[in-house]
Amino acid sequence: MQTLTEMDEQSTAIINQLENYASFFKTWAFDRYVRLPHKIIGLFTGNQSMKTASTAYQYVMRIFGTHPVPKRNVLYLECSERAKLAGKTYDLIEWREALMQYLAKHKSKDSATWRADMYPKDMRCPECGSKIIIHKRKSRIFRFASQTLPTEKEELGGDTAQSAEINNTQYPEFKKWLPKFLIKKDITVRNPAIIIHDPLAGKWFGDQQHKGADIVVEFQSYVQAVQAGAGVQRMSCWCDEEPPFDFFEEQFPRLLVEDGDIIVSVTPANGMTWTYDDIFERASLYIRTPTICEYYLKEEGLVVTPYELTESDKDIAVIQAATDDNPTLSPDIIEESYKNTPDPDGTIVATRRYGIFKQATGRIFKNFHFNTHAIALDKYGITQEGMEDWVHGRSFDFHTANPHAIVWVSLSPRNEAFVYHEWNPSPSTWVTSKLCEEIGNRSGFKRFACNLIDPLANTVNSNTGKTTIEEMNKHFHTLKMEGKCGGGYWEPFATRGEVGRDAIKERLQNSLKCVTPFNNVYYEEGVEKFYPTIWIAHECQHTCNSLRHWRLETWVSNKQLTIKDKKENPAQKWSHFCTALEGLFKDVRFKPRRQRDYQKREYKRFQGGR
Repeated sequence: MQTLTEMDEQSTAIINQLENYASFFKTWAFDRYVRLPHKIIGLFTGNQSMKTASTAYQYVMRIFGTHPVPKRNVLYLECSERAKLAGKTYDLIEWREALMQYLAKHKSKDSATWRADMYPKDMRCPECGSKIIIHKRKSRIFRFASQTLPTEKEELGGDTAQSAEINNTQYPEFKKWLPKFLIKKDITVRNPAIIIHDPLAGKWFGDQQHKGADIVVEFQSYVQAVQAGAGVQRMSCWCDEEPPFDFFEEQFPRLLVEDGDIIVSVTPANGMTWTYDDIFERASLYIRTPTICEYYLKEEGLVVTPYELTESDKDIAVIQAATDDNPTLSPDIIEESYKNTPDPDGTIVATRRYGIFKQATGRIFKNFHFNTHAIALDKYGITQEGMEDWVHGRSFDFHTANPHAIVWVSLSPRNEAFVYHEWNPSPSTWVTSKLCEEIGNRSGFKRFACNLIDPLANTVNSNTGKTTIEEMNKHFHTLKMEGKCGGGYWEPFATRGEVGRDAIKERLQNSLKCVTPFNNVYYEEGVEKFYPTIWIAHECQHTCNSLRHWRLETWVSNKQLTIKDKKENPAQKWSHFCTALEGLFKDVRFKPRRQRDYQKREYKRFQGGR
């Protein structure tokens, strides 16, 4: 039996360990970070901006049950009706039906959840009256992933021990905030996982007792085989810096049962690949610190707000913070550290200090931003009937093996291009006659200023003695005579020169400047003019992905170091819909109808003229 002195010493040690946890400085960004319920959270920040500390600390909050989002905690309470959804996780149709029934009585899927310190004392759901129960975890494992695994100091010793902690920042930062009395077993060389006591074990909630069980924080390296971490469910996964894409994708099946989340903490730098396109660009919510907003305005002339909701349907939130947002660093020290840095184009400061992407890994259309350029046409009143008197164009990137890339584009009188339809049929399943019939069905009776196709389609087919273009024009003439569509005469588009590509770049940049369609008016010497812009319908995902992912070719100059250098030639992958657009914008006939001509046509139509 322990003496009073021993009890006092033990209590003092526990209090001292908790003091470190209680001393964490909660910044403006942190207070918003821990309240995000999103499936994927991306922290794109400058160096020393507290992204590692903030992420490690909020995992300790989850263990203590104090995280503001109840379902993020290891222990949380939920409506017994919500608990029934978990059993239907693997059957998507059945789960959706159960979810609709649940939502009929509740505000949202996660509304009837509570933290261990904040819940209705009568243990009844205030939304439906059902009993509140302790959520039964099917997993109590957190995964921390990075480039290197942490290694015990005792196993290494000397200066090597220090370098091991530097290479893996997650382990020392997590242990900094986790009280030692909760650690049941620390990592070993054979088992890089921390076994943690459940601090809420034995706690009563009404007539229910939380018996508790060990919590595991496992560490995994990106260089390990993807399947090395497969098979076991997790509550959450934290990726420090950019992981390989296949590693990232493999995490989602592991989070399915517990409706878990993924956190990716990144400082943008040269060599990054997919995180900009697939996380940053697709976010439905951006949160930016005032420092970041000031940087965008001062250095790039962009007006951005601390909170930005987008039209993206992805469950992704992005937080942007700078080194300057770290309250433990002196502004003078920060300024001094970058004072003599050779940085002619501002890239180093932008990425390292502010976490701003200044390069997009060889992207050809760097100014394409999904959240700006991809729009819901009906939101802006754009209908097929409304576009009837606009200038229309069709462009067809023809292939003999790969799927074709076909786009339908309309130009408004204000010189705004709208990609309103696309199609990528396979040449192995669509013969020329059926292909033409389907294009006609999708085109209706619109009159197209130009119908362009890749010159490859002008090659003579040895079986028929005719070119594909000749066959298409014959079929379209027949379809027009039969009253099935408006016909159309197909011609090869130009392939040389950068005119089409430059036109797309200019339109993309102008769209960023205008922000929304029909906002492109400017005046030059008192004359009204219009910025040429381009907008892509949300449904045209192939076109969006093509503009987002098309890059210059890369090659490995040093296989041992896997360093990639850019070539001057664009890669073929993701090029097809871009090529179709380029062909269209090279054609001099594809230009907006003059405003006065448009008004005359509108007047004649109103008068019943032709």
